[in-house]
Amino acid sequence: MSKWGSVTFEESLRFVKRVKARDYMLYLSLLNVLTRNDQIPLEAYDELSTLFRHHEDLLEELGKFRPLPAPSITVYSQSSIWMLIFLMPFLLLSLLLAFEKPLDSFLLRPPFAA
Repeated sequence: MSKWGSVTFEESLRFVKRVKARDYMLYLSLLNVLTRNDQIPLEAYDELSTLFRHHEDLLEELGKFRPLPAPSITVYSQSSIWMLIFLMPFLLLSLLLAFEKPLDSFLLRPPFAA
């Protein structure tokens, strides 16, 4: 897996698009994991690793998004902050991708006939 570091918005967007293009059910599972508020980032990462276990290239790319481990005392007391930092790019990207096609079809639809 690659060295942990900051990930750009474009990298996050490419990853989410690749998952969506590869397997729509995997994409929905990704969104499900990322939108849950009851997990700390490392737990979410572990669950995503399990989801991507049959997709070696996606699993390797997921390594870029792995959160840095923190002492166990602070992880639980600050879990919502870490969750927000880790999940916000994914959440924003998923919303963007989810509404991309419906908005296109809505905007391109001819006006209602009277």
